[in-house]
Amino acid sequence: MIAKTHIAFASLLMVGCSVGILGRMPHIYEVAIAGAAGLLPDLDHPKSTLGRIVPYISIPLAKLFGHRGITHSLLMVGLVIWFLLTHPGEREWPVLPLVIGYLSHILGDLLTPSGVPLLWPVRKKFSLNLFKANGPMENLIFLACWAGVLYFIWVAMHRPGETWLRPLRESLCQWGQAQVIYSSGRLAEWVVTLVRALA
Repeated sequence: MIAKTHIAFASLLMVGCSVGILGRMPHIYEVAIAGAAGLLPDLDHPKSTLGRIVPYISIPLAKLFGHRGITHSLLMVGLVIWFLLTHPGEREWPVLPLVIGYLSHILGDLLTPSGVPLLWPVRKKFSLNLFKANGPMENLIFLACWAGVLYFIWVAMHRPGETWLRPLRESLCQWGQAQVIYSSGRLAEWVVTLVRALA
């Protein structure tokens, strides 16, 4: 994944966890922190967005571990969580946004052909190989992530405007049912359902 998609994916996971699991509207700073944390694993790449900002960290990391090494592993996720929980400092760390953002990056790269070494120091890379980085599919995922963010915010706001959105949602549901019927070969029934949806 490229930087903008990592930010969008991290933001989606943060908003989704906040609304879907915690049952509350996410704070803007949480989404911003998660989005920024979504770039942290690429500190091991001097030409990455963060790598260019802090080359004095990125260059040594790249020389020691290479790109998509320890920073893209479950071991590093555990170390990040351990550090955040045992070194609170004057103010408590925003643990949830940082961990969600960091994990989202690893999940995102897991979807690409290059994969990630989840079990580092074991060098084997794991990949679901669903799409190539910076390709047309990633652009769609980028847009879908922001659409998902807007959806969760709408849900958190108790679905304002649902009255006028209900006919659209029902039409989309009927359209989906029509697609299922069509795929099973019942063309006549599909036509009837489609007409009802468009009426």
